[in-house]
Amino acid sequence: MKEKEITLAQANALTQARYNFTVVEKRAVYLIIKEVREQFIERPNGQRDLFNDLVIRMRTRDLQGSDTELRDVYAALKSLRRKSIWIEDKQSVLEVGYINYFEHKKKEPYLEVQVSHKILPYLVELAEQFTTYSLTVAISLKTKYSQRFYEYCSQFKNIGFFYVSIDVLREKMLLGDSYPRYALLKSKVINPAYKELKRLYEAGQCDLCFNYSEDKEGRTVKGLKISIVSRDKQESLKVDDYLYYIKTWLSSWLLTAQKPKNKAWVDGVIKHLQKNPDLIPKLFARLKKLQDDEPSRNLAPLARYIIEEDFLI
Repeated sequence: MKEKEITLAQANALTQARYNFTVVEKRAVYLIIKEVREQFIERPNGQRDLFNDLVIRMRTRDLQGSDTELRDVYAALKSLRRKSIWIEDKQSVLEVGYINYFEHKKKEPYLEVQVSHKILPYLVELAEQFTTYSLTVAISLKTKYSQRFYEYCSQFKNIGFFYVSIDVLREKMLLGDSYPRYALLKSKVINPAYKELKRLYEAGQCDLCFNYSEDKEGRTVKGLKISIVSRDKQESLKVDDYLYYIKTWLSSWLLTAQKPKNKAWVDGVIKHLQKNPDLIPKLFARLKKLQDDEPSRNLAPLARYIIEEDFLI
């Protein structure tokens, strides 16, 4: 019988949090998220109390996969218990671990872990926006960098693209002094994730992969422009299409060919959008409505007002 496809979800704050887990540690995290969803969302009689720690049983074979010994699983869970995850948003800062303990009765095909109640709100579908991804894919990935890029791409799958600066990428993955040169970061972190996801996607074993281009200042790579390739992508326009229309409209309305200050302002808006891609479809929709509803009106002041007041650019 074909195993049922399981979709996971987590708060975007958790997807974007700063941490550095091994492949087996992350497999444990995926199984924890799966159980939390079943307990708090899918089961009508599941746990509902976010103020108590949660005890979870997980199969050892799911943690081992096809490439890990049981002793390595023990070592990974021991390491996971000692590690903390840093979550920061506009309201608060939280440093917390995923598990309080693990126990395995050696004759049993499963082991037990306890999850801290402090992290439960981030594992439950409480955030307005959340990341969904396939457990089958996530748990099968062979490198921790593939796991992270898969989550990032899943978060922005419906938009189809996102931007990440090299500094932010290093910070979120807690790379520290590892791979100080971009060439090393590219060969050891970015390209292994790119190649593994692409190989699985082309083999029909993954729902998405990504392409990327480098954002450079001179010879220095400052960031990555990530384009997501997905079998169920919902957006019909690509990032360059959105930005092309936004830039064309603003350039026309603000007469940038004759007004260098306006051109500099428009260029600043486009650069901000590239680094905050979730704003692009929303701004595109607002400006398109202006263009459709009042094509003969002077739209420059309205466009400026919308962008500066509503989008805080």
